[in-house]
Amino acid sequence: MKVLCLHGREQSSQIFRAQLRVLMEVVASETEVLYDFVDAPKQCEGRSSSKAQAVYNFYDAGTIDEIRRAHDWLTDKLTADGPYDGVIGFCQGATVASSYLQSFQWQFYQDQVPFKFAIFIGGSLSLQAIQALGIAIPEAAKTVAKETDSRRHADLGPSAAHVSLARQAMFNSDDCFGLNLNRIPRELKIRIPTLHVWSADDPAFPTSIHLASLCDPYLRKIYTHGGAHEVPQGTENTQKLGELALWCMQRATWPGDRQTP
Repeated sequence: MKVLCLHGREQSSQIFRAQLRVLMEVVASETEVLYDFVDAPKQCEGRSSSKAQAVYNFYDAGTIDEIRRAHDWLTDKLTADGPYDGVIGFCQGATVASSYLQSFQWQFYQDQVPFKFAIFIGGSLSLQAIQALGIAIPEAAKTVAKETDSRRHADLGPSAAHVSLARQAMFNSDDCFGLNLNRIPRELKIRIPTLHVWSADDPAFPTSIHLASLCDPYLRKIYTHGGAHEVPQGTENTQKLGELALWCMQRATWPGDRQTP
C-alpha cells in the first residue's frame, strides 16, 4: 500500500513524518505501507521551523487561483509518482486533498477517484473551490469560515457560539454552520473511507465539521482530541489515531465498496 502525506501550513515533509511516527508504528504492526512525505511547492521566505529547517505552504490566502495551482501541482505529483492508495493530510494538506477529490469527482465521477481512502487531520472544506464549480455558498457559511480563520491566526480559542452549536451542526443537514448540505450536489460528497481528526479547542473546528459532513457517514470515522490545531500528540491520542488510520486503510480494501449495483 502506498500513501501520499501532505503536511500543514508552514511545515515540511520532515516535520510531518515526525508527527506521524507513532501512527506509522501502529499501522506497521498490521500491514506494510510505503509513505511518501512531500514538501508543498511554496517555500515560506524568511521563515523556518525551530530547528532552522525550511518550511512550506500549499497556498497563502487560499484564493481559488491558489487552490487551482495546488491542484495542478498535485496532478503532476500523481502523474509522476502515483498511483497512491490513500492520502493523509494535515491542515492545508487536508484542504488541498479534499478539494482535489471533490473537483476530480465533479469532472470524472466516482469510479475514477485518485485515492481509495483519505485521512484529514485539522482539515477544512474549501468553500472557494466549491463555489468555483458554480455551487452557491450561503453567506452564513462564508462568515463562519472567515471567523474561524481570523481566530486561528490570532491564536484565540474557538468561538463560544460555535462551541454551543457543535453537536447540533453535526446532525443538521439544513444548517451545518451555515452550510445547507442538502443543496450540495452528490458529486461533491466524498464517498471513500475517511477519517476526520480535529480538536474541540481548535477555533477552526467548524470547518472540519463542514468537511466531515460532506463525506459518506457509513464510511467515515471521527476522532476529536484535547490539543490545539495540531496532529494529536501523547501516547493515548497517537495510539488511537494509528488504530483509526488502520481501520480506514483496511476499509478501503474491502471488496465491493465502490461498485455500483
